[in-house]
Amino acid sequence: MALAERGAEAVVTACEWHGRPAVAKHRNRRSYRHPDLETRLVVERLRAEARLLERAAGAGLPVPALYVVDPAAATLVMARLPGETLERALRASDGARWLPQLGELLARIHAAGIVHGDPTTSNFIAAGDGDEPGANAGLAVIDFGLGAATDDDEQRATDLRVMLESLEAHHPELAAREPLLAAYGAWDGAAGVLERLVALEQRGRYNLVRG
Repeated sequence: MALAERGAEAVVTACEWHGRPAVAKHRNRRSYRHPDLETRLVVERLRAEARLLERAAGAGLPVPALYVVDPAAATLVMARLPGETLERALRASDGARWLPQLGELLARIHAAGIVHGDPTTSNFIAAGDGDEPGANAGLAVIDFGLGAATDDDEQRATDLRVMLESLEAHHPELAAREPLLAAYGAWDGAAGVLERLVALEQRGRYNLVRG
């Protein structure tokens, strides 16, 4: 298997599963915790992520198919999606075309009773028409390792804030806020989330001024 990505929470490697392109996500263990406690926490987090993937798939969301859940090895094996990270796709000359789709997809995730927990541009995959024969063009979402099943508007607003901060930090030239929130706001349940987003941002500015 070839190393695909190493993060704070997990190591993701490219592999095959019964001849299909796949990725194996192995959750990192924390050496500072008691081994028994760490094993329990890793297994709980692994199973929680698997449940969120299944919930998302059941709601018709574009997520990788889950092939294997191996608690003993602290590993999930999932389909490897065609395309490139949204981080890279947004840098193309027509990158702004993905923003309305991103807002719509975030709304669909939240409508399914899921918060992503780490909705940065690196955790969405953009697939164009020519990426792979028979593949669906559009955005898909990956990595629910920090996610949760909840209908809490505060947590949904935190998702939005994380995404906006990611876009503003890495793609300020896109002026992404308006198209993203306009698309998100088309969801019937968006009003309460957007109110909480304003409150979160005001709180953040107040804390910044206070130092």
